[in-house]
Amino acid sequence: MRRRTRKRDRTDVRQSENVLTDVAADARLDEGPEGVRRVLRAIYRAGTLPVRDLSRETGLPVPVVAAVRGELETRGWLERRGGVRLSPVGRNAVEQQLSLSCRRRFQRPVFPVLNDEMRSLQTRMEAFGGRRPAADVRLDQSHATAETALRRAVYLYENDGLEGRDVLILGDDDLTSLAIGLLADYLGISVRRVVVLECDPRLVAFLNAASGETGQPVEAVDHDLRSDLPGNLLAGFDLFFTDPPYTLSGLSLFVSRGAAGLRPEVGKQGFVCFGSRKPDETATAVRTITETGLAPVEIIPGFNRYDGAQMLAGVSHLIRTVATARLTPRVNGFYKGSLYTADRPRKTG
Repeated sequence: MRRRTRKRDRTDVRQSENVLTDVAADARLDEGPEGVRRVLRAIYRAGTLPVRDLSRETGLPVPVVAAVRGELETRGWLERRGGVRLSPVGRNAVEQQLSLSCRRRFQRPVFPVLNDEMRSLQTRMEAFGGRRPAADVRLDQSHATAETALRRAVYLYENDGLEGRDVLILGDDDLTSLAIGLLADYLGISVRRVVVLECDPRLVAFLNAASGETGQPVEAVDHDLRSDLPGNLLAGFDLFFTDPPYTLSGLSLFVSRGAAGLRPEVGKQGFVCFGSRKPDETATAVRTITETGLAPVEIIPGFNRYDGAQMLAGVSHLIRTVATARLTPRVNGFYKGSLYTADRPRKTG
């Protein structure tokens, strides 16, 4: 399936964002415009939903869903016919202005395990993996499997992280950006922008070249995350994805840079990969994330699998977070401390 491209007038985009903001304010929705979008996407994918089912689908209380429904009805975006459904005006708005186009659903346990129909994409990912630069262990690189990269892309899609979204990826020796491109092309969806910040110039060149084979351009930028994000990337993204170095300091730095890249709105998302640790270290990792103003909403143990990564036994968890109203990067300015496993002092004796 070829990816549909859609030119959208920036004025239309701003108008839709204003509607979401106004509805969230009038419905007193703590989840903000992202919560309104969640309601619209659930209705779009289902066609028609009773309010109670819509509540279960979005994770919002029934009275809150009813309030959002009422505000969207007032604006002519929703109508009631055997449940809640989009009006012609609403359908046009979510398709043309929010870039929603795909009703496909990946139900668990179909993901995180891929089914047979995705094998062709996995084969293409394996071909990319065979051409990518060798892992640089000094940078804690340990390549995720092709299946893992595709599972990540599916998970982002299921959690509204792709259609019409600006995506920031911090480090990408796993080729997650290419998996996003393949999945977007397969589903016929439009991802607004995918930017990768990567300090390995070999990978920067590879990603920029290989993305032309996926149908989704990738902007890979040579950038060491010890430095602040480039100014033109600050507060410009709907979500970030990162598989940081194995150290707690690496986690803190990469999550901080990811938070700095998010638009300062409740509900923007951060996806973080992190391996199993001792209880005290796990508590520190979670505290690092929450002190940044990101709320963990789901942890999937063993989601990521790697070729190698003996320290992690070849697996790591995936943590999905949402931004709170207190989004505050913990690291600002140039970072001078240890970062990678190789930077830690060796024990003697």
